[in-house]
Amino acid sequence: MQTATDTLAIQDQPEAPWGWSREFRMPLYKPGTRVRRAGNWETVSYVSLRRHDLSVHLVGHAEAVDPLELELEPTLFTTVRVSGPYSR
Repeated sequence: MQTATDTLAIQDQPEAPWGWSREFRMPLYKPGTRVRRAGNWETVSYVSLRRHDLSVHLVGHAEAVDPLELELEPTLFTTVRVSGPYSR
């Protein structure tokens, strides 16, 4: 048997868009992020996107690096709205 409070709890939970998961993980490259490349720690200088190709530029290196060469712990993202101090 379902009570009124159970129904409210179900309705209050935000839903992810159709075909999406509630959350996903992916690396977030941004200036100042520490990454590992070939066993050495490097710092991200900036990131560029050209013709749908992501390149990561490292401090002290002239050439861009393919993100597949870098190791970075993935960041957790959510696809649903989360109530917080900045939500209306």
